[in-house]
Amino acid sequence: MTPRSASADRSIRLESEVAAPNYQPIPVVLQSGRGEWLFDVDGRRYLDLMSAYSAVSHGHAHPRLVKALTDQAAQVAVTSRAYYSTVLGAFMEHLTGLCELSSGKGKALPSSGGAEAVETAIKAARRWGYRVKGIASDRAEIAVARGNFHGRTTTIVGFSTEESYRADFGPFSAGFRHFDFGDIESLKAAINEDTCAVLLEPIQGEAGIVVPPDGFLREVRALCDERRVLMILDEIQSGLGRTGRWFAYQHEGIRPDALILGKALGGGLLPVSCVVGIPEMMDVFEPGSHGSTFGGNPLAAAVGLESLRVIEDEGLVARSAALGAHMLARLQSIASPLIRQVRGRGLWVGVELEPSVSARDVVERLAECGVLTKDTHGTVIRFAPPLTISRDALDWGIDVFADTLRQFETAAAPQAARAPRLAAASASPAKAEQNHAARLMMSAPEHFEVSYRINPWMDPVQWKSSAEQLRRQADRGWNSLKETYQRLGADVQIQSSQAGLPDLVFTANAAVVLDRTVLLARFRHPERRMELTHNRAFFEALQAKGWIDSIVETPEDLHFEGAGDAIWDANRKLMWTGWGQRSSRSMPQVIARMFSVPTVSLELIDPRFYHLDTCLCVLSGGEIVYYPAAFSPESRQVIRDLVADELLIEASAHDAEHLAVNSVCLGDQVVMCHASEELRAQLSKRGYAVHVVPLESFNRSGGSAYCLTLRLDLSSRPEASDPRPLARRGRPQLLKAA
Repeated sequence: MTPRSASADRSIRLESEVAAPNYQPIPVVLQSGRGEWLFDVDGRRYLDLMSAYSAVSHGHAHPRLVKALTDQAAQVAVTSRAYYSTVLGAFMEHLTGLCELSSGKGKALPSSGGAEAVETAIKAARRWGYRVKGIASDRAEIAVARGNFHGRTTTIVGFSTEESYRADFGPFSAGFRHFDFGDIESLKAAINEDTCAVLLEPIQGEAGIVVPPDGFLREVRALCDERRVLMILDEIQSGLGRTGRWFAYQHEGIRPDALILGKALGGGLLPVSCVVGIPEMMDVFEPGSHGSTFGGNPLAAAVGLESLRVIEDEGLVARSAALGAHMLARLQSIASPLIRQVRGRGLWVGVELEPSVSARDVVERLAECGVLTKDTHGTVIRFAPPLTISRDALDWGIDVFADTLRQFETAAAPQAARAPRLAAASASPAKAEQNHAARLMMSAPEHFEVSYRINPWMDPVQWKSSAEQLRRQADRGWNSLKETYQRLGADVQIQSSQAGLPDLVFTANAAVVLDRTVLLARFRHPERRMELTHNRAFFEALQAKGWIDSIVETPEDLHFEGAGDAIWDANRKLMWTGWGQRSSRSMPQVIARMFSVPTVSLELIDPRFYHLDTCLCVLSGGEIVYYPAAFSPESRQVIRDLVADELLIEASAHDAEHLAVNSVCLGDQVVMCHASEELRAQLSKRGYAVHVVPLESFNRSGGSAYCLTLRLDLSSRPEASDPRPLARRGRPQLLKAA
């Protein structure tokens, strides 16, 4: 490593002399940062794979966040909550709207650091226990997990199981019982009649990115309901997109009673934290019972609000899901005898090394090579880059890590080779289930025709000149498509046609269906708006059969054209969404909140490719077939960032103009109306069988196989035996999207 300058040495010496020795910093002296990069006082550049323990999820010095900070600071920064401010209400409204709690929308109590928010949650839980549950005075208990990390106050370290956090800081507060993280039987034994809450991290961060077994959080939720105990999740590190969902609990489809948030909430600029809880829990406070001088100050509220908007506007949750899967797969592929286990979710991964090598030594060597990360518990190296990181930078950092491990292998390999690598604890997205018996919706074509023009493909005059022939051709093509699906094992549900609604046949535009919830379309063009009544009736019939739980209407001030502009990606666990031609630009945020899944927002710029399904197709193995010219340059870059080069299949102009991309993938079978020899060969070499169905009549309306089909059985949680979120089970509902 290049020797440090005298300036760097002075900074290290001064800090060591005047600061209490409660940290052991990596010996680099940082001066500035931008995005995923940090720079030291000598001008050296470092890739930040730590993000200040997830506090810098937006990247360093994000221009929108810096502007929000400086603009608000120039007006008023701190007033205390003795007075109202113009920004706190908007911040709390936005935040509570994102948090799905057991009662629906919650109430928020802002503070500064994360530990302060944890203390707030403890106070709220205890008072709820006394005033609502009826626990005898001073007997309330909280169940906490072994290996937990919730902060550094005396109350919190008092229930830590890490001795170095506790040594000589007692006496500690009573009222906490421990259970083994991931073990529901252990938790059952820890709960008694005096238990008011279970407090846990959905993924244990400081313990080394420890992911619990699939289904554990669902079991905790059910147990808390059974015993009338609050379920409080500390998502200070895991929340706000870090794991590829807004919150880590959403991977299991449950709803907690309270969330503790912090770190990334301050945009990497200042400490902002918050407890969001059900009203029954938060209403136990009254004026004077709790406070925080800096909590909820105008400066923090302005930055906090903008931090949420940046995550939404830049699609950082979906970015974390896609790049996180890539990072996990690459780290798991490193063939090193020093790696014992790789585990994590999203852009949050722990690499556990064999005891024969010091994680601290590896981290210091990485810093010498220009990569910054952090060790924990002696053997684990944490990877938590900014959610804005580029794929190229991420790959470079992983390459440096792999090269660095090789430098340590010679001395350590004889010992390490004796221990087999443990199975990965979680999270690489499995290939979508092959040849799943899909449930599909189609609409009979009796009244299909081209009688108006709402896209460049439609020409009523040409249709009229050969109407009878084209109708017969449409009937044959539609029946051939249905029979192809049935031959592949699909269950096809038929919607009856309606006179005067020729485009009702394009069922992909009726709605998008995920996790047994239907989000109805709201059409841009008047010619199609009457379809809504018939589509709603069809879904209500499915609801009566028990196939659908709830039907949700798109907000009246927005346009949304169903699965045509919302394509579920089962491998990346995200929704690709299109806007610019038919659906409104803000629909990705509505979809993200509705289904609790990350969304990728893509701008469509060519009127011929008016829906996303005409220019992007997701295959079951994770490949994406797309036509680049249909997208804005920024959206093309987003696709390239989130999808590895080897998984991208570029459709030619010829294939796109014959609507070949508008295809349906069922396992390893691809159903389409056209395929050039080149496209067919690309699909074949990836293991897909191609079924070409003649759909030329529907092409005249700008539609093909995908447009004529709507999946009814998609689930964001394929590992669950029952895909329905626990909080949504029960009585069917007709709702309006927020």
